[in-house]
Amino acid sequence: MRGGGESSATKDDSGATVIKFGINVANPAKQEPTTNAIVEAFNKANEGKYKVEFEAADTESHNKNMKMQASDGTLPQVFWLENSQASEFQDADVLLDLTDFLNQNADVKTALAGGDAAFLTDKGQYGLPYQSNVQGIFYNKKLFDAAGVAYPTDDTTFDEFLDMIAKLKASGVTPLAIGSKNSSFAMWEFNLWLNRYGWNDTISKILAGDEKFENADLTKAFDKVQQLAKSGALPENMSTIEYFDAKQQFDDGTAAMFGTGQWDCAEFDKNIGEDIGFWWGPKFEDSDYSQETAMKVPSAPIAVSATVADNAEVKEATYAFLKFYYGKQAAEISYENAMFPATTYEGLAPASDKHAMNAMVEALDDGYTSPSAAPDQMVPSAVQQALYDGLFGVMQGTYTPQEALAKMDEAQANQ
Repeated sequence: MRGGGESSATKDDSGATVIKFGINVANPAKQEPTTNAIVEAFNKANEGKYKVEFEAADTESHNKNMKMQASDGTLPQVFWLENSQASEFQDADVLLDLTDFLNQNADVKTALAGGDAAFLTDKGQYGLPYQSNVQGIFYNKKLFDAAGVAYPTDDTTFDEFLDMIAKLKASGVTPLAIGSKNSSFAMWEFNLWLNRYGWNDTISKILAGDEKFENADLTKAFDKVQQLAKSGALPENMSTIEYFDAKQQFDDGTAAMFGTGQWDCAEFDKNIGEDIGFWWGPKFEDSDYSQETAMKVPSAPIAVSATVADNAEVKEATYAFLKFYYGKQAAEISYENAMFPATTYEGLAPASDKHAMNAMVEALDDGYTSPSAAPDQMVPSAVQQALYDGLFGVMQGTYTPQEALAKMDEAQANQ
């Protein structure tokens, strides 16, 4: 149920209308500096009129908080929403349909360049992309050079990838840093693998009950994950370290590759600099699906509480923030902080000293197509968790590829 909203707008000492932004990190200034900078710029530009304040918590706590607040009508006006929870929130009628906002701001809709479509259902426009996520594998050129290994290219096959791994391991480094203790933060490279085995072509049929996750194509994909683990590519302590521990291995030069997205670009510029490279991942010669696919997708959405519609001042402030967030100034701030914005504005590009981001831009220049959303963002939360558990269960040897996919089918059947 929707629940009640505030009967009047909250004001600060200057008289500004205050809106809350629920974000999935405990320290936005440190962990989401781009978003923090955008909020600070908005507050400065609208001093005495509007003010955005964060409600900050780590992702697990944030998701729990949003579910609880959705049930009692106390959601923040704007909040980051795990996309796998979106259908539940829409069914509960707690999300504002943002069609009206887009109709009022045609420039924003144009700048989103279709990214809004990922969050449109027959029930309405339940959100807009938080950022544009570019996902794949970063690599340290210096470690590749030391091992005598050629840098990967768009044409590198999976078998060549395994050869690369063997040479890197022989040089004394961990070929690919992964930490599975928090699996939802450690599967970025595998979204592309799934898509190159037909995920985007078959997921609607699977969710409709016409096909199964345990099919010939996805079994091949999970088999490649198993081969990767058996090749010795991964850290020996993978099961006891988290994503951030694995990233540290890459940062300090003890791991040659790391799967992640553009949110880590600024950190890699600081620690690896011009030695950073970026690669989509291997091509799979046993797949019948296109291998000319990339992974530039809308991130999990920003949503708006339905209670915003109950107060004109709050709605005005919320719309003003969204217009700013998806405007050109915010896009400029994103590029300055080595982050791809959700929008596209002519003339904006990363500076020359943004080495990691420019490596991604170079990869994007290949013209490969991307799906409407990342595979792990296309499924309900229970199936999403089964996907994460299955991938890392296969890597750790606790599941066979068939068992992992059967677990996903079981989760889907219980929806």
